[in-house]
Formats: sequence, structure tokens, C-alpha cells
Amino acid sequence: MSAQPSALHVNEAACTAERMIAEAARRGYAWHYLAKAAAAQEWRGLTGQARRSLRGAAWVARLRGQARRHDIVHVHSASTVAHSKYGAPRYVVHCHGTDVRTTQYDPARGPGIRAALRDAEAVFFSTPDLAEHVLPHRPDAHYVPAPVDVANVPRWAPEGPPRVVFASRWTADKNTDTQLATAAGLAKALAGRAEVAGLDWGPHADAAADAGVVLLPRRDHAGYLELLAGAHVVVGQAAGILAVSELEALAAGAPMVVPVGLPLYAETPPPVHGGSVDDAVAATVALLDGTVAHEPEKVRQWVADHHGVEHAVDIVAAVHRDVVAARK
Repeated sequence: MSAQPSALHVNEAACTAERMIAEAARRGYAWHYLAKAAAAQEWRGLTGQARRSLRGAAWVARLRGQARRHDIVHVHSASTVAHSKYGAPRYVVHCHGTDVRTTQYDPARGPGIRAALRDAEAVFFSTPDLAEHVLPHRPDAHYVPAPVDVANVPRWAPEGPPRVVFASRWTADKNTDTQLATAAGLAKALAGRAEVAGLDWGPHADAAADAGVVLLPRRDHAGYLELLAGAHVVVGQAAGILAVSELEALAAGAPMVVPVGLPLYAETPPPVHGGSVDDAVAATVALLDGTVAHEPEKVRQWVADHHGVEHAVDIVAAVHRDVVAARK
């Protein structure tokens, strides 16, 4: 048996729990998963509210029972703690983005987010931009680079007519104005030469279509990975970070352009092109023309070195051990 503390991962975000649990299993760790009570939805009327209360109570009871059989309860998203704390008042929390970047500044929900950070036995965050939102409350928080299981991402294999794919949804947190400016620039520069495509996902998807983007239907995760791996060039988000979507495209070995700088990655620069809207458009043209060298294996290796799931589990497992040791 492993000396590693057992852990119950509650909720999911960007496949982080799934990937870490799979790697933990390969190591012989007893890490398990509990989904949240229900997907986000409206609970209308008295009947809806009653169903919500019953489902929530049953979930808390289930969580309480499973928490007793594990050394650590690892909650994904500080927003989840508003419900999970009733079944597992002792927990570590893993921040993934909207919870601390947006929700904690909501007058109604913010105090609960900050309390979740304050009361946790340990805190993790998954992208470098979250440091400014987490460290003021928990200077002992741990950065765990968003994990990617590189070996299970399909390799870059573009086929058919040239296609440039935007990896992200069309939402404000992705820096909509810059995304749309990039889309318009690409559509103009590549007219008749390549399709500019993106997912039909987010409140600004119609604006993307107006800018010249061909909207594609949303698909399951496997289908999404195939879309990225089949793109001739992938466009990363304009929010100054590499989220899981961008990391998965790089894990495939796809060439990527970004329309903004990435100063948060100065110590370990990712293998991307661009830095501004104009530079991203020019780099896309050069990549399609073959005038810029692209080495997919080096791109994949960067993801493995800096975002491999093995690295994430190393960090989290060590913190779990420290948490349990500190209780004694």
C-alpha cells in the first residue's frame, strides 16, 4: 500500500481531477472522485427549489460519508466550497479561474469565496494570472500548472484545405475585443486561402461570425482534440495565459499564434508565435506558407516538461502529505 494520504476530489474543472486521479492510480495512490450534485441549471418555482434542496441534501450526505473514508478532501473551485463545506468542513481547495478571478469580486458571493480560501488547509491555483487574486488571501498557496496528459492527446496531423482554428470560446474573459480584431485580420489576410474557424460557443460568437469566422458546432472532448490536432494553425486566447485548450493544442504539436504577449511565462517561454494582433496575423500567413519553421515534437515536449500531469501530481501529493502531517 502507498504511504500517500488518500484523497477525495470533489467537482471537476478542465479535466484536472480526472487526469490527476488517473496518474495517481498509476502510482498506487487511493485518489477518488465525487461529482458535484448537479450541472448548472435553473431551479424554477417552488417545485424546482424543493428538488434542488433534496438533491443538495442527498449530495452533502454522500460527501460526508465519503469524506470520512479519505484523509484529504480536495475541492475543485472555491465556488464549490459554499456547498461542500457542509459535508466536508476540512478541505483543500483548488482554484481554476472564474471562482477567484471573477466571483470573489461579486458583492453577494465574494465573501464566501474569500472564506473558502481562508479556511482551507491548503490552496492551489492553476494558471499564473490567478496569483494576484489568491496570494493576498493565502500567501502560502501553491501554483499547480494546469495538467495535460500529453501521451493521450492526438498528434498534429492537418488534412484537407488549410484551416485556422480559434481554440477558445467567445467570452469576455478571453479578451473579446482582441479576439475579434484577430479574427477580422485573419479573415482579410487569408481570404480565399484558408478557412478561419471557431466554436459556436459564447455570447460573442455571432460577432465572431460577422468578423469572418466559420462557426463550428460544439463537440465532446475527444472531438475537440481532433479539431485542434487537424488545424493547420491554432489561435490561442487573448487573455495573456495558456488555458487547457491552448495547452492541448500545443500537446498535439500544432503551431500556435497568440495576439498578445505572455509575460507571465517569461521564465519558461512557450513555443508560440505572435505577441500582437498584427504579429499573430503575419505569423499565421508565414506558417501556412512554410516560411517559418515548425517542430511539433519540440512543442509537445514543452508541454510535457512544464504541464505534464506527472508534475501536477508531484506537487499536490507533497502538499497532501504536509497537510496530514501538520494535523498531528
